[in-house]
Amino acid sequence: MTAAQAASAPEPVLREDRVDYTPTARSVSLSRHRAARLVLQWGHPGMAGDAALVVS
Repeated sequence: MTAAQAASAPEPVLREDRVDYTPTARSVSLSRHRAARLVLQWGHPGMAGDAALVVS
């Protein structure tokens, strides 16, 4: 990559979400669904299932 290409490359977009769940079995399901929904909303539908799995 040349210096000109590096200068014109857009900054990566950082998306962040934070929720504190109580440590119950129900929280696992809620957090998986929330992660998948957010990844879909952020424009990465192919990664929604992976995000849910990582959150598990």
